[in-house]
Amino acid sequence: MGLLDLLFKTNSPVKKWLNHRNLYLLGLAVIICGLSWSNALMSIGQFIITGNWLIEFDFKKKLLLLKNSPLIWILILSFLLHVVGLLWTEEFNYALKDLRVKLPLLTLPVIIGTSNRLSLKEWKSLLIIYCITLFSLTIASYGKYLGIWGEMVIDKRQLSIYISHIRYGLNIALLIGLLFYVKPFKKGFLNWVLCSWFLISLLVFQLYTGLAILSILIFVFCIRILLLNLSNKPLRFGISSFILLVLFSLCTLIYQTKEDYYTELQLDYDQYDIEQKRSPNGELYWVDVEDLRTENGVLIRRFIAWKEIEREWNKRSEINFKDKDLRGQLLDQTLNRFLSSKGLKKDSIGISKLSEREIRAIEQGVANTYYLEHNALQNRIYKSIFELEEYKRTANASGFSLAMRYEFWRTAESIISQNFWLGTGTGDIGIAFKNEYVKQESKLDEVFRRRSHNQYLTAFATFGILGLCFFLMSTFLPAFYSIPNKQVYFFFLAMLCISFLTEDTLETQAGVTLFAFFNSLFVLGLNNFSDSQPNND
Repeated sequence: MGLLDLLFKTNSPVKKWLNHRNLYLLGLAVIICGLSWSNALMSIGQFIITGNWLIEFDFKKKLLLLKNSPLIWILILSFLLHVVGLLWTEEFNYALKDLRVKLPLLTLPVIIGTSNRLSLKEWKSLLIIYCITLFSLTIASYGKYLGIWGEMVIDKRQLSIYISHIRYGLNIALLIGLLFYVKPFKKGFLNWVLCSWFLISLLVFQLYTGLAILSILIFVFCIRILLLNLSNKPLRFGISSFILLVLFSLCTLIYQTKEDYYTELQLDYDQYDIEQKRSPNGELYWVDVEDLRTENGVLIRRFIAWKEIEREWNKRSEINFKDKDLRGQLLDQTLNRFLSSKGLKKDSIGISKLSEREIRAIEQGVANTYYLEHNALQNRIYKSIFELEEYKRTANASGFSLAMRYEFWRTAESIISQNFWLGTGTGDIGIAFKNEYVKQESKLDEVFRRRSHNQYLTAFATFGILGLCFFLMSTFLPAFYSIPNKQVYFFFLAMLCISFLTEDTLETQAGVTLFAFFNSLFVLGLNNFSDSQPNND
C-alpha cells in the first residue's frame, strides 16, 4: 500500500484522480511531451515517476521483479558500464557529469520495468500527447519559416524549438512510424493525414537525418513485404517497380548533380590571364594566385575590384558590404562566391547583372546561383560534393558537416588504436579527443573539435573492445527475447541504431532520454496487444 493509499480512503472522490497509477501516467506524459520540446520537462517527468515509485513503497515486490527480470538488467547494462569505467578514469568531474546525463539508462528501465504495464488505451493516450506536442511544434516552426513570428529563418537548423534539429527530425520520424503501426486516433484517416503532415515537415524543414533514416526503413519495409508475398504477382510487381523507380531516380539525381558540379562555365574572358588587368571603370583587379577555390569552375579570388563592388553593392542592399549576411557569413565572401558561380567578374558590371531576387539571396547567405535553381535534395548533394572537394584540397573540414564527420571518425579511430582493450575510461574521453586533435595537428577550428559523432565509435573509444561488446549486448539482446509488439519495437530500434552511425545520440539529455524512454516502454512497459487491434478500446 502506497502513501497516497494511506492518505486517501478507497471511497474518497480525491482517490479517483490522485492515485499512484495516475501519477505514474502523468510523469510518463510529461516526459513524452518534453522529448521533442524541453529538457526541463523531461527532468520533471522523471522526477514525478521516481518520486511516485518511491512513495508507492512495496519494495519487496519491486525487488522481486527486478531480480527475476533479465531484460531490466540487460537494459541497465549500458549505465553500469559507465560506472565500471570510473575505475580507470582521471577526469572525475567530467565522469560524474556524464553519469548524470546517462541516468535515464538506469532509472527508466528500473521504474518502468517494475511498474504495471500500460494498457492499449493508456499507450495510445501517451502517443496522442506526443503527437499534439510535435504538431504544435511544427506549427511554430512553419511560423518561423514564413516569418510570421518575426524575421524569417535563414538557416533551417533554427526551425527546431529548444532542441537540436537532428533530435527534432528523429522525433518526427519516430512519430510517423508510431502513427503507422499503432494508429492512436480512432478516426483512421486522421492517422494518415498526420503521417503526411509530418513527412512534409521533414522535407520542408530539411531535417535530413530523420528523413534519411525514415527512407531507409521504408525501403526495408518494402523489401520485407516483397519477401513475404512472393506468390502475389501483382503486389510483387508493384513493390519491385516502386523500389527500382526510387533507386533509379536517386542514382540519376546524384549523377546529374555530380555532372552539374564538374561542368565548368563558358567564360567570355580568360580567368588565368591575370597580368595587370583593370575593370571597365579603371580599377586594378585584385588577384590571389594561391587561392584556387572555385564556384562552378570559376576561381573565386580573381578579378575583384573591391572599391567598385563595395560601392555598387551598398547602393542595392541595406546590408553593408563589410557586414555579415543573414546566415552569419562575411557578406563580401558570399558575394564573391555568388558572382563567380555566374561567371561574372567581381566589379560594377557584375553587380549590375544581379537580379533583385539574387541580391536578396546573397543577403540570406546563398553563395551559388545553383541553389536558386534546384530542389533541396539536389542542393544537399551539391553542397556535399563541394565540401568533400574543399576538404580534399585544403585538408580543413571546418564548417563542412560531411567532411567534419570524417575527421571525427579518423580521430576516434586513432584513440581506439591506443586504448583498444579498455578504452579511455568514462571521464577521459573528452580530454582524449582534445589531445588527439593537437597531436594530429588537425586543421579543424577549435569550435569544431568535437567527439566522434558515432555512438559505436564513442563506446569503443571510451570502454575498449570489451565495453563495446557489452554496449551492443545491452542494445540488441532484448530483440531476441519474446517481447510484446515486436514490429513497432523493431522500427524504433532500427531507427535509433541507424542514428548511432552519424550521431552521439546517447551523449545528450534529449538523445539518451528518447532512447531510454521508448526502449524501456517497448521492452518492459507495454501489454501484449496486436498492432492490428481495432481502435475502439
